[in-house]
Amino acid sequence: MSNKEKALLILAEYGEVKETRIVEGTPHAVVKEVVRSVLDIWNPITSDLLVVRHRHEIRLRLPITKEQYELYSRYNLRRIGGDLAAFEVPVYIVSYENKWVNNDLVDVKIVMVSPYIDENVKKQLEELAESITSVEQEG
Repeated sequence: MSNKEKALLILAEYGEVKETRIVEGTPHAVVKEVVRSVLDIWNPITSDLLVVRHRHEIRLRLPITKEQYELYSRYNLRRIGGDLAAFEVPVYIVSYENKWVNNDLVDVKIVMVSPYIDENVKKQLEELAESITSVEQEG
């Protein structure tokens, strides 16, 4: 397996993941490329362009394998209960199509960038991307 860093790229719109890719490069470099690429499809008349960085908590049941421990310990792995552990994944959300509903900004189309860690984390981040772009949050 290559020791090059990999980033996870998730394109989501209207509550659905449209594409997931694993690309070579650091999340920092990849998010800059994403911002450059969405400039061509972003409509500044109808939408804001936002890049938000945060840490998303991933929870998992214990026990975990030695390999999982080595992967997750880079991201503040800690026990949060008897059989639960959690760690924090740095995530960038590039929102290029969104709208204001009352006092809330609702993201319609996003690109999410994070480090690629494993398939479990990928699945949880895909669920997060779906949730962020779900039109149900307009409430």
